Amino acid sequence: MSACLPCDLEAADDEAVVYRDDVWSCEVADGYDVPGWFILRLRRHAEGWEALTADELAGFGRVSQRLVAAIVAGTDATGAYFMSFGENYPHFHFLVTARPADLATEHRSAGILALRADHRDRAASLAVAADVRRALAAPAPA
Repeated sequence: MSACLPCDLEAADDEAVVYRDDVWSCEVADGYDVPGWFILRLRRHAEGWEALTADELAGFGRVSQRLVAAIVAGTDATGAYFMSFGENYPHFHFLVTARPADLATEHRSAGILALRADHRDRAASLAVAADVRRALAAPAPA
């Protein structure tokens, strides 16, 4: 393991991978394995928005849109939160969390991070990842 969790996700088990192309990847990450939580990351190590190319930026928009739709379809969430602080791991990445309809007021917005300690469940996270993968693979509605 390196000091960069997003870089280390290149070696994630297939069952933890929700999406992967040549530029972007999304996985269930150890330590953040709450069902419906994923790391969306640039596959190459780059630090900050300013380090992305125009093509990477455009791809981020497309991948993010598809991922949110798949998370909503695969989890019955009302949407998804995207969080990026870049302090612990400066690698360009986002923690993407399903936003359940019944989310308590105190856990809305960044408050959702408080759920991490008590809601980690690797097996359930991988099951949700499979549901989101299936939703990504499904044809888009006409």
